[in-house]
This record gives sequence, C-alpha cells and structure tokens, in this order.
Amino acid sequence: MKKLTIFLFAALCATTLAAQDRPAWVDKPSIAYPEKLFVSAVGIGTSRQSAESNAKGALTAYFRQSVSSKVNISDTEKQVNGRSVSESNMSQTIESVAALDNLIGAEIKNTWNDTRNRSWYAVAVMEKSACARLYAAELGKAISEINTLIDISGGVSLETISKCQKALQTADSAELYALILALLGGPERAPEVSRLATKVSTTLNTAKAIPVDVRVTGDKNGRIKAAFAKVFTAAGFKTGNNNSRYALEVTASLEPASKNQYYNARCTIDAVLRDTQTAAELFSYNFIFRGAHPASQQDAENRAIVGSEKKIAEEFPVSLEEYLAAN
Repeated sequence: MKKLTIFLFAALCATTLAAQDRPAWVDKPSIAYPEKLFVSAVGIGTSRQSAESNAKGALTAYFRQSVSSKVNISDTEKQVNGRSVSESNMSQTIESVAALDNLIGAEIKNTWNDTRNRSWYAVAVMEKSACARLYAAELGKAISEINTLIDISGGVSLETISKCQKALQTADSAELYALILALLGGPERAPEVSRLATKVSTTLNTAKAIPVDVRVTGDKNGRIKAAFAKVFTAAGFKTGNNNSRYALEVTASLEPASKNQYYNARCTIDAVLRDTQTAAELFSYNFIFRGAHPASQQDAENRAIVGSEKKIAEEFPVSLEEYLAAN
C-alpha cells in the first residue's frame, strides 16, 4: 500500500510539473502578450525552425485576412455612398495582400520544446506602437515617391505615363501599409492614400491625352494606319493631330513575292515612334508578313494585309507597353 501511495504521488508530481512547464502563451498568447499592446500568433512544428516559420506564417495569415476584410468593407462602403470603385485598383490591392510575406517588425519572442510530444512551439509577435512607427515611416516614403513620380510642373510627356504606372504600383503598397498601420492602432491614412491614387490616375489620363500622329506611307487603302491608330486609341491616346509632339512614322510596302503554285505577296512594315521636338527615335517596330492565295495576286495581297493587321493588333500593344514601362 505504501509503495502504491508513493507511485501515485510521483505520477501526480510529474503531471503537475509537465503542466507547469508548458508556457501559458502556447495555448493563449495574449496572456503573455496582451492584445492591447501586441499582435501575436503561435506556430507548431517538428523542429524549432519549422515552428518559428509557422508562427510567422500564422501572423501573416492574420494580417492577410484582416486587411482583405478591411478592403472588402471599404469597397462596400464606397458603393453604399454612391462613389465609384476602381475594380482594377481593388484587385491589385488584394493581390498585394495575397503577396504579403514579410511583416515589418515581426519577431519570434519565445519558443518551447514539448519533449513528451516531440513538438516545438514558437510565438511570433509584433509590438503595436513600435511597428506602427515602422509602417508609418514606410508609408511616408511611398507617398513621397508617388508625389515625385506624378510631378508634372515641367509639363507632361510619354515619360509621364511610365512614371504614373510606377506610381500606381507604389500606391498599392502604400494602401497596404496604411491598412496595416490602422490594424496596429495607428492613424487612419487609407483615405489619404486613396485620394493620392485618384490623383495618379488623373495625371495618367492627362498624359495619355497627348496626341500621337500616325503617319503611314505606302498604305494603299489606309488599313495599316487604322490598325496602328486603333492600338493607340485602345491605350487611351488621342490620334490624328498633325502638329503632335509625338508621331509614329510608318513605311509600308506591298510587293509580289516569288510565285510557285500560289500567288504570293510580302507586306513589309517599318515603324518608328519619334519625338518631333527633338527628332529623337523613341522605339521602333518592324516585321514582314507573307500572304499566299491560289486564285489571284490581289487575293494574296489582301491576305498579307489582313495578316499584318492582325500582327499589329497582337504585337504592337506589347511593344508600346514595354517602351512606356521602361522609360
């Protein structure tokens, strides 16, 4: 009986010791890191490294979910208030949230090895006031960069378009910073960023109002000119102004090609986008398209033109966008 009592007492002590060894934050991190001061999340893994990684992942998931909910609520509020919402900007912001991998100021505060269950626990923590200062600083940098990019005090040019596109990307990051800042208890800066994003879009539209003259020589029926003009129009530009600063100068030629069992035609396109003020060649685009037809040379030429129109519609927007993004 005495041995049994000693055994039960030892087992009870071991159980109590194990319970005491388990940190309170493992089950409820807010006990060690109060929600008023911290944002915290616990991760578990088979190794310390995996537990730490999972803890940071859990913290990131919390912010992803919280920011996404805030974006959706903002979207609903704007619709209720009768204001328009840019679906593209909204989707870009949600993409930014989905790509949120690293939280500024997040750190692993503690780990615990549960030897009985061969598991590791880790708690990732963000101290709200300190991290809010960090995000406020990042937001300030982003806003400053946006204002510099959209400064058109010296006038607008095609370069303004690429700057505005970069500014829109930066605005996505700024909106994300503002939303996280609010979640950390910082000031509400999202409306400020939203107004700035609207200003970027307005500046972009102003830059795209720059007329581009499409000048084509050797275009028998005007279809090549129409194909190029359609690309510029679709991109938001105005066309048809003979006094434009920018001009797309195109040389088109349509010639018979060597005949075999078919009639053949070769359409050659050489296009140069030029700044007429400086005579600078901004970028060039060229190709050769061959058409063939068994019935007649005219049919072969028509196929060459149709193929060239399709090629311009598919390829030239990409070339134009690459130029605008790179300058």
